[in-house]
Amino acid sequence: MHKADLAAVAALEALCHAPLPPEGEALFAERLGLFPDGCLATEDAGGLAGYVVAHPWRSGNPPALGQMLGAPPSDADCLHLHDIALAPRARGRGLVDAALALLVEVARGRALCSVTIVAVHGTAPLWLRHGFAPSGVAPAGYGGGVAMRRLLV
Repeated sequence: MHKADLAAVAALEALCHAPLPPEGEALFAERLGLFPDGCLATEDAGGLAGYVVAHPWRSGNPPALGQMLGAPPSDADCLHLHDIALAPRARGRGLVDAALALLVEVARGRALCSVTIVAVHGTAPLWLRHGFAPSGVAPAGYGGGVAMRRLLV
């Protein structure tokens, strides 16, 4: 992901995550600046096809939706997959598998013990298939999302 992608990332977020409130370009710019290794984007002939935003965090306490971080916590023990979105035309191409494989390597390279996510829009079954398990209650604002974690061994 590059700064030039941020407007398209925000537009894809609004498309894919409604009715959740959009977090917007400023949040994605902050995440990219704080942890570029966790910010991935892919394009196809139609433009931005998908993105992933992840950053170091603390297990069991996902950041609130829309929360600016300021900095990753010094006691981070997991890589938090904050957001992933695929344009409808890009679904079913294995992009989630590819992104997750890259993020697992990023987490392992930083000696983080897990990858966490808040599954929204009924996607918990997808994340279960990728080795995640429910790990607690999601913060308010995630539209009934499910906090999940995948341990890295």
